[in-house]
Amino acid sequence: MYHRKILSSLVNYLMLKYIMIILINSAMLWGQCDDGEVALWEECYSIDFTYELDLSEQELSGNLPAEISLLSNLMFLDLSFNELGGDIPVELGSLTNLLGLDLSNNMFSGSIPIELGSLTSLMTLNLSENQLNGSIPSEIGSLTGLVDMNLSANGLSGEIPSEVGELIYLSEFIANDNQLTGSLPEQLGNLESLNFLYLQNNLLTGQVPEAICDIPLDWSDINNFNVDSNQLCPPYPQCISSFMRYQGIVECPGVYDLWGELYYAEGMINLDLSETGLEGSIPAEIGYFVNLDSLDLSNNQISGAIPEEIGSLASLEYLNLSFNQLTGSIPTSVGDLNSLTELRLYANSLSGPLPPQIGELNNLEYLNVYNNDLSGSLPSEIGNLSNLNRIYMHQNEFEGPLPDEFYQLTNLEQIYLNSNQFSGTISSQLSGLQSLERLRMHNNNFSGELPEEVCELQLDWDDPSTFNISNNNFCEPYPTCIIGFEGDQDTSSCGEEVSISDDSQPLSLNIARSYPNPFNPYTTIEYTIPYQVKVQMYISDIIGRKVVTLVSGIEYPGSKKIQWDGRNSSGLPVSAGVYYCTLSTDNSVKTYKLILLK
Repeated sequence: MYHRKILSSLVNYLMLKYIMIILINSAMLWGQCDDGEVALWEECYSIDFTYELDLSEQELSGNLPAEISLLSNLMFLDLSFNELGGDIPVELGSLTNLLGLDLSNNMFSGSIPIELGSLTSLMTLNLSENQLNGSIPSEIGSLTGLVDMNLSANGLSGEIPSEVGELIYLSEFIANDNQLTGSLPEQLGNLESLNFLYLQNNLLTGQVPEAICDIPLDWSDINNFNVDSNQLCPPYPQCISSFMRYQGIVECPGVYDLWGELYYAEGMINLDLSETGLEGSIPAEIGYFVNLDSLDLSNNQISGAIPEEIGSLASLEYLNLSFNQLTGSIPTSVGDLNSLTELRLYANSLSGPLPPQIGELNNLEYLNVYNNDLSGSLPSEIGNLSNLNRIYMHQNEFEGPLPDEFYQLTNLEQIYLNSNQFSGTISSQLSGLQSLERLRMHNNNFSGELPEEVCELQLDWDDPSTFNISNNNFCEPYPTCIIGFEGDQDTSSCGEEVSISDDSQPLSLNIARSYPNPFNPYTTIEYTIPYQVKVQMYISDIIGRKVVTLVSGIEYPGSKKIQWDGRNSSGLPVSAGVYYCTLSTDNSVKTYKLILLK
């Protein structure tokens, strides 16, 4: 009987305990918390004594309950790395004691509530990695105690509000990977505590304000500063000009396309595109690059004419267009390049005369137009180039005598006039070029007697790379300093009057023409022999090496033709380039320029 009573009491106790557990759990399920508590995600939290709520990585889902705003003393709220969604409740704005708010890595959508501007004690705000849209509210500027703000990886749009500049204690401003537009506010320069600024992968446009340089950032470190992949326009403030990385500047004013690349014209000082495989013509837009002091487009495949707009580059000191396929004449606007000291146009197919406007380049020190098809006589204006010390005009079709003004170029150190069709006599004024180190005039039609005054020049007469006048028509007696170094001269017209007895008889040894020229694979060379004589005709390359002999032996007078098939003495095809056909007798030499194409 006694044991039965004990057993009955134990059963009643267990049933009561079970009922109590059910009632407690039911209360939790139905949000039944004690007075002074609030139920959040099946837990009860004290309204007055909950200071920190860290529920990160708890697999929370659904909307953020507005009741969380009842935790009036909450200082830190971390709900990061969950699956919470919907709008951020405006009631969060009542948690005025909050120091830290982290809602990152959820699925919140909608806009950032302006009520968050009431959290004036907030020091850390992290809303990154959500689906927020709309603009950054200007009320964000009320968070004057904010140290870290991360809004990255959302869909935020619109401009960065100028009120951000009021966050003077901000150390991190991270808003990358959004759709922010407009220009950067000048007020960013007020953020003197900023250590990290991430704005990459947005749609920011316009110019960056100079005031940004007031921020003491390490601009060179991408871990501190990154605005990559926007549309910010040059010119950039000096502190960041080298660290802007990629910017879509195609719509920016003053930006022009050169061979598929975009450049801010006024910001370019040195443009070196040599040996970069450029093709096509030089764009007329080159004329907008008015601050260039150096332009190098050499060793490419640029074709067409040099645009007149090149003359707009008034600051240009160095221009190199050599080793291209440029054609047409040298534009007269080249005379507007008043700052130019070096002009390199060699190894092209430029034609026509040297424009007289070349004489307006008062600062020019170096002029090189060799290996083109330039023709005509030298303009007298060339004598205005008083600073010129090197002139290379060889391997063209220049003709006529040297103008008297040429001898006024007293600073000349090197003169290359060889392999043209210059004629006339050499003036005794040549002796005034006392700075001269090299004089190369071979393969022309200069005639008459060389003045004895030429010996006043300090040249190495016996070195043909320094002094060479061979294959001209100079007459004896030669100046004493060059006797033995005059090379081959055609003296047939020296001191003689030519009698024409038969109009059908050629008057002199001559290469009349070559056709086609340029050629590939063969060309026909026409030449004339004035009388029975031993003749040699051979082809040499651009540096004088003999390639093949076409004629060697006695020739009778008359007009002749012979073909060259572009092969050397071994029967092998030679490479494309410039070659010279030389026709010589014991007392006369003639040379003709040939161009073999690919």
